[in-house]
Amino acid sequence: MISKEAGDFMSRWWTLFCVVVLGLTVTVALTFAQAVNSEGWQVPADAAQKKNPLEASAKVIDQGKSLFKNYCQRCHGATGVGDGPDADPDHKPGNLTDASRAASNPDGVMYYKIWNGRKQPRMPAFKNDLTENEVWAIIRYATTLRKPS
Repeated sequence: MISKEAGDFMSRWWTLFCVVVLGLTVTVALTFAQAVNSEGWQVPADAAQKKNPLEASAKVIDQGKSLFKNYCQRCHGATGVGDGPDADPDHKPGNLTDASRAASNPDGVMYYKIWNGRKQPRMPAFKNDLTENEVWAIIRYATTLRKPS
């Protein structure tokens, strides 16, 4: 027969064990879900909250269009559908005209992707070529390419 103290100890130990296992399971699941989003990008969870500091003015959009032409068009194509001459045929660049992708690619996520790039599938990082405001201007322009869904 188990004493009341031993039973209480076992009950507390079992509860603590279950809480720790549950906590670790939730932590791993959330970390994985936040780290890997659309198309295999590993984007920090807080990137989506980052807001574009530039107004969507004609001047900013024109600047973004010019920068897009110089830095992005070679892969994303002139209209943003991912058909540029340097696009990887096996891993087509993101279609910037697809409005249904906007929810998974808010401005902060787009900023992270442009700024940091990735190795596979290839997306160059532009943090050494563009200023932060130039990246934000490109984003202002790119969002104008979205077609209503």
